[in-house]
Amino acid sequence: MAIHKSLSLVFLLFFIPFLSYHTTSFATAAPSSALFEVGALMKWKASLSETHALHSWSLPAANSTTNTISPCKWIGISCNSLRSVTEIHLPSAGLQGKLDNLSFPSFPNLLHLDLSNNTLIGTIPAHLDPLYKLMSLNLSANEISGSIPLEIGNLVNLNELDLSIIHLNGSIPSTLGNLTKLSILCLHQNQISGSIPSQIGNLQALVELTLFNNNLTGPIPPALGNLSNLTFLYLYNNQVSGSIPPEIGNLVNLRSLEISNNLLTGSIPSTLGNLTKLTVLCLFKNQISGSIPPELGNLMSLNKLALYRNNLTGPIPPALGNLSNLTILSLYDNQVSSSIPPKIGNLFNLRKLDLSTNHLTGSIPSILGSLTKLTLFHLFDNQISGSIPPEIGNLVNLKQLDISSNLLTGSIPSTLGNLTKLTFLHLFENQISGSIPPELGNLMSLNELELYSNNLTGPIPLALGNLTKLTSLSLVYCQLSGSLPKEMTNMTNLSQLYLDGNNFSGYLPQLCHGGSL
Repeated sequence: MAIHKSLSLVFLLFFIPFLSYHTTSFATAAPSSALFEVGALMKWKASLSETHALHSWSLPAANSTTNTISPCKWIGISCNSLRSVTEIHLPSAGLQGKLDNLSFPSFPNLLHLDLSNNTLIGTIPAHLDPLYKLMSLNLSANEISGSIPLEIGNLVNLNELDLSIIHLNGSIPSTLGNLTKLSILCLHQNQISGSIPSQIGNLQALVELTLFNNNLTGPIPPALGNLSNLTFLYLYNNQVSGSIPPEIGNLVNLRSLEISNNLLTGSIPSTLGNLTKLTVLCLFKNQISGSIPPELGNLMSLNKLALYRNNLTGPIPPALGNLSNLTILSLYDNQVSSSIPPKIGNLFNLRKLDLSTNHLTGSIPSILGSLTKLTLFHLFDNQISGSIPPEIGNLVNLKQLDISSNLLTGSIPSTLGNLTKLTFLHLFENQISGSIPPELGNLMSLNELELYSNNLTGPIPLALGNLTKLTSLSLVYCQLSGSLPKEMTNMTNLSQLYLDGNNFSGYLPQLCHGGSL
């Protein structure tokens, strides 16, 4: 009753001057409900500090000949056949002011409300019950604060709810489990805490669930496995703990599963091998242990597999060689052991292969030279032995090659001179012998050449003087000899030069501002 009295007063303040100029009846006037909507919109506009985008929101002049009062042609407003507001669509409108000042109960026929990407402050009003017809609510990218009101759970016709990128705190209300028509639920990039309510598992129409970049704790509810229509599940950058529920393997329509950078423990469920539509699987930066299940080799649509910075052990499953669409394979910073499966050489679409900082042994399979789309190849900090396969020189798109800190022997293949897109080459801390091949002088894009702590012999090739983009050159603690070639003075970008611990003779010119000779 108080709300209606307030709105009636607004109506009188706005419309009595207008009505006093007319003696004719308003045959085409809007129905009374629409007049309340006009009053609520004009009151909200008056409360905003920036309203340039709402220039069309105005009432007819008192001496106007029109006898219709309707917001239906105002910017951002749509109406039904009875001229009642059904949509308020004002994304990126530069609005500044309080969301609370918009009287939500004044719009009983509202279906869509989009006020995203503005500078609205205040809280989400709790009195949302009159908006029972609402199908989409988007308040994202504003300065709204406070918690999610329990009453949002009464908007049972909602299909889309986006409250992302604002400043929400508190927990996710379990009442959201009532929104069984919801297909999109976006709560990411807030300060929401507490656990994920198991009632979210009731939202069986859900296609997209984004909760990333919050302060969520507790386990992943097994009930999420009920969301059989889900295609995107983003829980990364939280503090979610416990193990990954095997029920996640029921989400057979899932295309992207990202639960990285949490506190997850336990093993990777083999049931994830059921997610055959998956294109992205990111579990990195957790505390997941156990071995990589070979069932992941069933994910034939996978483009990205990122399991790095966990506590994974055991071998790399050869079945991963089935993932012919894979472009990124990142397993670094684990405790993976045994040798690199030759079947990895079947991943012809691979662009980034990072197996560094593990316990890998054996040799580098020569078949990896078939991965001609590779731009990054990291194997450093393992126990790889044997020689560098000459076939690595076939990786003509490679920009980063780091196989340092291993047990490699033999010589540096001259074929590495084919890698003309290489920006850094790290072979340091191995047992590589022989001379530096002059073909390395072909690597005109090289910024870093680090060959230190090996058993290299002979002189520095004159051709290294061609590496004019080089900023760092380290050859310390090898067994190199001879004099420095004068061609090295062409390395005008060199800022770090380390040559000590060798058997150089003759004049050593000052070639850079840093380093040691």
